[in-house]
Amino acid sequence: MTPNNSLTLKDFLRERNLAPVRLHLGCGGMKWKDFVNVDLYPAASDEQDSSRNGCVADCYADMRDLKIGSETVDEIFTSHTIDHFPRWEAMRMFQHWLCVLKPNGKLVIEVADFWRCVYWLFHPLRRKRELARSQFYGNQWDEIDYETHRYVWSASELKAALLKTGFAKVRVSHRTHTHHPGRDMRVEAVK
Repeated sequence: MTPNNSLTLKDFLRERNLAPVRLHLGCGGMKWKDFVNVDLYPAASDEQDSSRNGCVADCYADMRDLKIGSETVDEIFTSHTIDHFPRWEAMRMFQHWLCVLKPNGKLVIEVADFWRCVYWLFHPLRRKRELARSQFYGNQWDEIDYETHRYVWSASELKAALLKTGFAKVRVSHRTHTHHPGRDMRVEAVK
């Protein structure tokens, strides 16, 4: 897909008439094949951002309010994004995602697990201690407010929050496809 900065996500999806509709929210510099890669922030040439390698979005939209119709998306994948929002805002975001997913639509979230991070803080390997510590505050180097972390979820808390929102079949694994297996969790839920 070719990036189109002028189209809204709704128009982008309508123009391409995709089936299934699979969104990779908060893509940053990671392009996922067979997904519409969505981010809110394009890469700024004058901005130092050591948290991501540019932005490869196909389309720009705010993951808190995608401005698309209800029951239009088959799958949502997001990696290390929900920790950039306060808990209350993430809860609203989960409700929005539930609304835009089709019946039996799938949500996949990968993010650091609070208790695994606490454990890694005391790990004998310095690199693992560093990887745990940064999850509590995010990017504090580059003066980019949206790169800081606001909340670190535990696996049980995130599962309970998704069930409370209305998701079903919520499964948690620590075998992630991105970042750091063992420290991070992969949570899959179905509408």
